[in-house]
Amino acid sequence: MEKQLTGTLALAVFAAALGSLQYGYGLGVINAPQKVIQTYYASSLGLEFEPQNDEKTNLTTMQPEPDSIPAALTMYWSLSVAMFPVGGIISSFMVGFVADFRGRIKGMLVLNVLAVVASLLMGLAKMGSPHIMVIVGRAIMGFYCGLSSGLVPMYIGEIAPVKYRGALGALHQLAIVTGILISQVLGLDFLLGNEDMWHLLLGLSGAIAVLQSLLLPLCPESPRYLYIKLGKKEEACKSLKRFKGEYDTSKDIAEMQAEKEEALKEAKVSLLRLARSSVYRQQLFVALMMHLSQQFSGINAIFYYSTAIFHKAGVAQPVYATIGVGAVNTVFTLVSVSAAN
Repeated sequence: MEKQLTGTLALAVFAAALGSLQYGYGLGVINAPQKVIQTYYASSLGLEFEPQNDEKTNLTTMQPEPDSIPAALTMYWSLSVAMFPVGGIISSFMVGFVADFRGRIKGMLVLNVLAVVASLLMGLAKMGSPHIMVIVGRAIMGFYCGLSSGLVPMYIGEIAPVKYRGALGALHQLAIVTGILISQVLGLDFLLGNEDMWHLLLGLSGAIAVLQSLLLPLCPESPRYLYIKLGKKEEACKSLKRFKGEYDTSKDIAEMQAEKEEALKEAKVSLLRLARSSVYRQQLFVALMMHLSQQFSGINAIFYYSTAIFHKAGVAQPVYATIGVGAVNTVFTLVSVSAAN
């Protein structure tokens, strides 16, 4: 009799979800240390500084004079934030190609090279032109996250037992919001969100990439990829047994064979054809509206700029308010995981 949950399955889900953790970390890490990084940018660009007293905290800070901040500084900071989603948009169109060409496990392993390169660029930003290195690093990290955000739920969905597919699939989102919360906490001034450590804060996601690279080789490839895409029945059976324990795999193989035959009968569907198809129109509309409503809710502005927003709103400790938002986000994602099935 097959086991529904095994140590190998838990390891594989955890290893894959580290990619989502990196995504969340990259999403939220730029938020808390905004003022510190902007100040360092201004210094590297040759702006004049004058000590100013913060009325809210009664602390003396080194900030550029408001009238002396050039448009270039605003542009560089905007690019530091915006290049992350730009990289993600570009790479998201390549998820299917990477998943089928290299496989799920090898695909995630190769992607970690991008994550490490991006982390090194940001972590070593003080050794060069910080604004340029951070912008390029953020673009590469966004490119990585666009691919990872497709590969991770694909792999988890393919290896998860039907009984637990909803809950295990929701772990992708849980890892994202956990990554956001971790980046917000580490962004506190007395941890890494200060003028001495901000570059290490940005580059820390490379440690997650290294950990994932060590764990992924221990994980079996997706049985569905092995059988449906590569036609390797024996390897697919071995993978199934590693995930579920010793059991008769004939039922799962038969299901994958039926799926493979059904896929071969269907013509390849383009995006335009999918949009025009009456069969998928309702499902596509519902899915798109859910994603669009999430984007237009303003959540991305919160992830990127909540510290500045809370500061302008008069909140005495805006970083802690930002952490509060991240904590609420994480708690309700935990609720969704428990309710997924």
